[in-house]
Amino acid sequence: MSSTEQTIFDIIAKTCSIERGRIALDSTLKDLDVHSLDAVQVLFEIEDRFDISVPEREDQYSAGTVRNLIEGVDRLLAKNATPADKATV
Repeated sequence: MSSTEQTIFDIIAKTCSIERGRIALDSTLKDLDVHSLDAVQVLFEIEDRFDISVPEREDQYSAGTVRNLIEGVDRLLAKNATPADKATV
């Protein structure tokens, strides 16, 4: 499990009061019974933790999986990495 994955699982579990074991990569927030306001809070927590800005999409809450969220965060992190950061990876 990547550090991004672990962190996002932790954020979802804590923010939404869900047992971490219930969260699966192929779950959507809707599958996990996360209400839309909690989903927004999850995105805010992710943005704060990773120092990124997650673009909002209308279908993000109902259609996107936890895996999609993790992949999106990883893409944003790679895009925002400075050349010095990339050299150490």
